[in-house]
Amino acid sequence: MPTCIKDCVTSDDPLSEEIINYLVAYHEETELIDFKISIENNEREWLEITKDVLAFSNTYGGYLVFGVKNATFEIAGLSEESLGLISDANKLMQKINRNVEPPISLVRCKQFKVGICNLVAIFIPASRDKTHLISKDASFNHISNKTQLLLREGTTYVRKSAGNHLVDSRDFDDIVNRRIAHFKNTLLENITKIVKAPIDSGIFVLSQDKSNPDHTRFVIEDSPDAIPVKGLSFTISPETVEEEIAGWIAMTKREPVAIPTAEITWKWYRERVLINLSAEQRLWVARYCLQTMTPAFYWLRDCNATSISDMLNTALLDNDDIDSIGEIVSTGAFLGRKYHQGLIARTGKFSSRLPVASRTIPHTGPKTLFRAHNIRSNIEELEKELNVIANSSKERKNHRPILADRYRALALDCFLYSQENQYV
Repeated sequence: MPTCIKDCVTSDDPLSEEIINYLVAYHEETELIDFKISIENNEREWLEITKDVLAFSNTYGGYLVFGVKNATFEIAGLSEESLGLISDANKLMQKINRNVEPPISLVRCKQFKVGICNLVAIFIPASRDKTHLISKDASFNHISNKTQLLLREGTTYVRKSAGNHLVDSRDFDDIVNRRIAHFKNTLLENITKIVKAPIDSGIFVLSQDKSNPDHTRFVIEDSPDAIPVKGLSFTISPETVEEEIAGWIAMTKREPVAIPTAEITWKWYRERVLINLSAEQRLWVARYCLQTMTPAFYWLRDCNATSISDMLNTALLDNDDIDSIGEIVSTGAFLGRKYHQGLIARTGKFSSRLPVASRTIPHTGPKTLFRAHNIRSNIEELEKELNVIANSSKERKNHRPILADRYRALALDCFLYSQENQYV
């Protein structure tokens, strides 16, 4: 059941029986609904209806309900002649679009009964990507044969409160801002559609032709950089690693199953000292690394405990890789025993499959969980060893080091970058 007219306007079925009943019982005219007792087949009536439809279309959309007194909201019903004029959407729009450019479309009409009375509800959707204008002057003749201009070419209307108003500069700004918001939302929807595209879909990139700086020009090209994501594909064309990471973060926020592969997280790790990220972005990269068994402590430096705990909780969601879950739980040990035990409880059915060593924090400290407690060597030498392991991922078919080297890299990363006494 709708709770307001806005719910009706944005519904997938804006003329459902439930919504019709809500409209009839509303008893108030607003920027989203207007009641009319009837309609006569004369020019003045059609020009006034044109204003109504134009105003709703240029603003938020809305309803015209015919057969209701607009002062007392009593049900009056419509004659057969009136029903014939407005119950057919195609005929109605032919009348409206005589004086409108670009034409208004997608208007819907529905005839219904309240008791023995016939009524008609007209739904006018908001035109998100265009503004409709009066295309030519339109007049009507009074009984006295005096001509009155009712629509002026080049003007347009918007809906305010319970009436139609000629657009002024502030209204124009509102229209532009709504248009910008619509395009932003459309862009995000298109990203989601690409994320959901079948693996064999043709994905293309729209890129700027920088060889022609004096005339902005774009070309469509095949996308060799399409990133496969669990049977899906998404294309980004970043110019920097920072842009690539930002793209992945935006993508995961829209589609949580979309995470970079181990090939990508190991590439980021190889280039870590050259990458400049915000604290929030570092937390995202750490999450990706934990989900792909790539060292993560480098990215967690100087991040606060609350943010890290939120990230670890999120990383566990819908995660069925036991190795990844083990790394997440072991990382949680750095936030204290109470949090560590709570994190284990949140693993649910996977808790019994965790290594015994991961279920408690050793008396020698959480670094033991990463086999980092006994490392003894020069810091510079350890960093060199870590970089050699990370670079070895480039040479392998799956773009990650062999398992033994991965565990060694996790240990070195923990020894070099974890901050055991600063997270809790």
